[in-house]
Amino acid sequence: MTTDDAAEVERVQLAETAAVAARAVAGVVRLQPGLVGLLKQLAAQAWERATGRPVPDIAGIDVDLHADGSVQVGARIVTAATHRAAEVGAAVHAAISTAVESVTGTAPQVRVRIVEIDLEPQR
Repeated sequence: MTTDDAAEVERVQLAETAAVAARAVAGVVRLQPGLVGLLKQLAAQAWERATGRPVPDIAGIDVDLHADGSVQVGARIVTAATHRAAEVGAAVHAAISTAVESVTGTAPQVRVRIVEIDLEPQR
């Protein structure tokens, strides 16, 4: 495995951790990929080559690893109209921070964007 492959594996693992944490928050309907997220799916080949497994569902989560060991996580979420969007966003921020810090040992910088409020009734 190359250094680039190892960094991509770490990035995807942290993104999966963040995605699982975000989806567990009440009021999150789904994670929504942006244009950059769609383009990053091309990096899936490095993950699959390095691990032999398909890439986990991390659409809507962006992770940047920095040389100084810091981590930045961005999440794009869709909230349910039955929940207060600001409270859901704050809960997602806290959940991602806790989950990623438990893996890395360092508090990440987290940015949560509420990109849509789903008006459809939840089943």
